[in-house]
Amino acid sequence: MNPFVLLNLAITFMQLNMGQTVAGKAIIKEAMDVVQSLGNAMKDKKITMAEKKALVKELREFSKTTIKALDDLIIPE
Repeated sequence: MNPFVLLNLAITFMQLNMGQTVAGKAIIKEAMDVVQSLGNAMKDKKITMAEKKALVKELREFSKTTIKALDDLIIPE
């Protein structure tokens, strides 16, 4: 992978993470876990059942974290 692409990705991740709340950081972390799990599963262009289960687990954790953050929002009336 191009080193400049990696540097750009690191800078973008840092900018996303800088001003976030704890819930926002948790969502970003879970999203990165999903991407990492998908990347690992797709290295050989096939997904095994074990990889599918790992990916589904990460997606569920991401969904649970995101829903909790949305439920905790207070919308002023």
